[in-house]
Amino acid sequence: MAEAAHIDDEGFDDAEIFVGKDVLELLSSSMYVNPLSIFREYIQNATDAVDDAVAAGLLASSNFGLIEINLDHIDRRVVIRDNGTGLANQTFARRMLSFGASDKRGTDARGFRGVGRLSALGYVQQLVFRSRAKGDTKVLEATWDGRVVKRMLASNDRDSDLRSIVREAVTLKRLEPDDYPVHFFEVELIKPRRIANDRLLNEIEIESFVSQVCPCPFSPEFSFGEEIADLLSQHGRAGKAYRIHINGSEEPVYRPYRDHVEYSDTKRASLRSLKTFEIESIDGAPAAVGWLIHHDYQGAIPAAQGVRGLRARVGNIQVGHDRLFLEIFPEDRFCSWTIGEVHVLDGRVVPNGRRDEFESNAHLDNIIAHLRPVGAEVARECRVSSQKRNRFKTFELAADKVYEKLDVLKQGAISDRYAKSIKAEIGTLLSEMRKAVDFDLFEDADRRTMRSRLMTIEKAVDAYASKAEGDIFEHLPERKRATYKEVFDLIYDCSVNQVAAKSLIDRMLDRLSRS
Repeated sequence: MAEAAHIDDEGFDDAEIFVGKDVLELLSSSMYVNPLSIFREYIQNATDAVDDAVAAGLLASSNFGLIEINLDHIDRRVVIRDNGTGLANQTFARRMLSFGASDKRGTDARGFRGVGRLSALGYVQQLVFRSRAKGDTKVLEATWDGRVVKRMLASNDRDSDLRSIVREAVTLKRLEPDDYPVHFFEVELIKPRRIANDRLLNEIEIESFVSQVCPCPFSPEFSFGEEIADLLSQHGRAGKAYRIHINGSEEPVYRPYRDHVEYSDTKRASLRSLKTFEIESIDGAPAAVGWLIHHDYQGAIPAAQGVRGLRARVGNIQVGHDRLFLEIFPEDRFCSWTIGEVHVLDGRVVPNGRRDEFESNAHLDNIIAHLRPVGAEVARECRVSSQKRNRFKTFELAADKVYEKLDVLKQGAISDRYAKSIKAEIGTLLSEMRKAVDFDLFEDADRRTMRSRLMTIEKAVDAYASKAEGDIFEHLPERKRATYKEVFDLIYDCSVNQVAAKSLIDRMLDRLSRS
């Protein structure tokens, strides 16, 4: 095989380094499949800016940080503003025109790749950034023209590079301070595309997404919120929450957790106990901290509730979706029955570029291995809950049948032979109920409730047995009574629904009494 010829050169000429224009598409819309993820990117940057403002003494604490999302449906504009440090005039242009070069790399900031600010570029006609830092006399503005970017990306000009698109599509301006804050940063989305039900201007969808993904505070209506916040407060940015307001609302956006879960309009489950856990890294340092809430485990929690799944968070911002840790559960279905979070603390467990998964390595594998017992615990609770529901359902069905059969006996329209068989069935049903009550997995409170109901039913059965009933056929000739009883026995025996059968016989008895 011939050896490759060696290029005898000390280096490359700048002209030989070519960054193609398609890189811009990869860094913007191709990175963010879900349009709503752009709110995560801008809020993530805003929280880092608020933290920097606290460190610089511009804000007393992150509690004084403010992130505002304002939607203008008429002019089709979205403005996201924070009162963080802002970008100083002298660094604004460099920061706005850099790609994949963030000053945050190597720090504990949430963002570090330097591409998130372009996340909306593929979804808007114009993308505008404005900012100033304390002491600046001007507000600087950078405007990206999304239409120009799209046109140049679609062209067949192979000589166009990233630099040529920036020159054509970006405009820099100096603005008078006017009513702008003394330090701030804002991004404005002008004429966002109408996607699905206009998601980028849909306040309900935006609030739902932000509440689940972003570092919002727990709602006052969530009884476990304070305990969880205390747990996380020991772990830096994992425990920080920020005030995010949409359209000037007085209340900030809260996390979606409440004291109950709505399965349907008529079915809900109460959250009953909190379990916390910590995971060590390979070298013994804290790798993650998490929490899990046990509830009634009635089945898969509806996605619209915004709480299902054991969710991953870094810097208190969600990574991926509610099924990210699906593999830790013995059965996939139990993932959707779960309510909990894992806050990753190990800096070697890094979200990927899209922030929809983690980069695979041994440190992530260590966390997953430690989460398997958590998944097994949830599965065990789910199975126990299913067994309890089945026993309770057996109890309730038996109780209903006892009352149905008592009503038949009290009606007095059946033969002694058939009445004897019904009494035997009542005895069997009461035995089933006693067996259900003695199920060892029921909690004491549940067992007491069931025993009280069983005693009430037993008293009703005893009261019937000791009560002398009159003969409802006394107005009929004695020779016809046995025949009617046989007919009514047949109706009950052949009917699928004894309640309907009793109603029919009641009408027949009423007709007979008037004949």
